Amino acid sequence: MALYEGIALIQEKQAVVLDLGTDYTKFGFTGEAAPRCIIRSQYWCAKERRYKRVYDYDNVEELYDNLVHMLHLLYFRHVLVNPKERKVVVVESLFTPTLFRETLAKVLFLHYEVSGVMWADSPRLCALTLGAPVALVVSLGALEAEVVAVVHGCPVLRAMQSAPLGARAVARELAARLDAEHGAPLALPAHVLEDIAVRACFVPGRARALALAGGAAPAAGAQYSRADRTLTVSGAARELSAEPLFARDNEMASLPDLVLQCIVQSPIDARRALAENILVCGGGAAMPGLRARLAQELRYLATLAPYDERVRVEEFKFHSPPAPLNAVAWVGGALAGAADGGARALARDAYLRAPRLRDWPCLLHTTPPAHHHWRDARDA
Repeated sequence: MALYEGIALIQEKQAVVLDLGTDYTKFGFTGEAAPRCIIRSQYWCAKERRYKRVYDYDNVEELYDNLVHMLHLLYFRHVLVNPKERKVVVVESLFTPTLFRETLAKVLFLHYEVSGVMWADSPRLCALTLGAPVALVVSLGALEAEVVAVVHGCPVLRAMQSAPLGARAVARELAARLDAEHGAPLALPAHVLEDIAVRACFVPGRARALALAGGAAPAAGAQYSRADRTLTVSGAARELSAEPLFARDNEMASLPDLVLQCIVQSPIDARRALAENILVCGGGAAMPGLRARLAQELRYLATLAPYDERVRVEEFKFHSPPAPLNAVAWVGGALAGAADGGARALARDAYLRAPRLRDWPCLLHTTPPAHHHWRDARDA
């Protein structure tokens, strides 16, 4: 046996990092600067003869099957490693349902028999890439916009904000405008709308948006070519497709309102630091001009009620993450897994003794060990 082969047998192999998003999944190894693969969160279902999304399920059994097939695709087609030999770092949202977390743990520990799993929430991992003690993480995913304040490595749970202002909200507005301009429902699939938004759409400044609302002439249109036809994307559709993110209603649920509400509900001594350390990430944050528009809206809304008496921040500053916007959380997971070395991972034997994950919304983990709820859970 060669010397380097013996060293490889002694050393523990790199853990893998799994970021299972609604639309896209990132997968790769700890200590690396980028994921090995970014693929859609779907697999080919031979039984139904179609591509099936991981999050399309009606019961626990269907979710279990979806996760088994998706992880098989990741392990044996894209990275080509044995799952039994490597630990897993799971990047998850703080809003992930407990049912999904426990089913994923069951698949990893029982079906693929991984040696250990480390669970880490995406806001802290995003803040880890900055190296800043205080950060306000604004994550724009496919379905939701999540705003979480991270103060000295701890997310402020009472200040978390969430609203359905993700990339699909932009796609719905774009589809509605294209249908109205062409005079008939185009029935464009989701991937086509996503491609049009990436290639042709942008976010105008606040003054430009007010001018468009007042009847100003829109920007020049663009041609989008497909295999079967060519679509004309008007300037109004290009500029106004992202307006649902900034539209205010009686509930003040726009994206700038979410940011200001998170700052207001955070500790008073951290509010200024949060306003000066904003990190906008996620696949939905890649539209040109979004960060500049968000800064303008924040400066304007901070002078209005009810924020003028509580925020008292004159300047909002934004970070440029050291990673692509859609992979910031994954890079944070790769850093955490490489620095931790698997010390905080839940071992497989510990999971088999007590098959339950620690979860902050679960009352079982806030009660004494002798409480009868623990006994009932063990009996179940």
